[in-house]
Amino acid sequence: MSVTVKRADLWRVETTNRPGALAATLAPFADSGANLDIVMGYAQADKTFAAIEVFPVRSEKGRRAARTAGLKRSDFPCVVISGDDRPGLGHTVAAALAEAGINLNFCVAQTLGKQYTGLFSFEAASEADLAVRIIRRALARAKKPNGKKSPSRPASNARAGRKRPVGSPAAPRRKRR
Repeated sequence: MSVTVKRADLWRVETTNRPGALAATLAPFADSGANLDIVMGYAQADKTFAAIEVFPVRSEKGRRAARTAGLKRSDFPCVVISGDDRPGLGHTVAAALAEAGINLNFCVAQTLGKQYTGLFSFEAASEADLAVRIIRRALARAKKPNGKKSPSRPASNARAGRKRPVGSPAAPRRKRR
């Protein structure tokens, strides 16, 4: 299974929530030939403004198109995960982040055919950098030599922290031979 995990810079614009706003924002990218992997558009809570976010903007022509459309590099530190899909991939990522105590700003993930793409946003750049290492480690642990996913088990330190119910006897100790 081939999956990449890397930092991502979203580009974002807030605009009036009106018909054609998304098309107008994407037009400079189409005109320049820049290709986007992720486009998100959504209305803000008051419904008068909308946010449009895109990824990636790597080339100079892409940056020119982004500036023409009014987009700026977002302050949301992000990580993008892409590659071969498998059952439980999203859970593996979410569980690893939860175990590390890392909170998400947002997550957008989808599977198209056999390909997975997930975009995860964090509070701080340091959290996004740490998340890359944690997610890579978790995905490597989830693979077995035969390519099958390892069964999901609680971490040993999480198991050790559980208390037994009041009044329940302790487990009998085994004698060593």
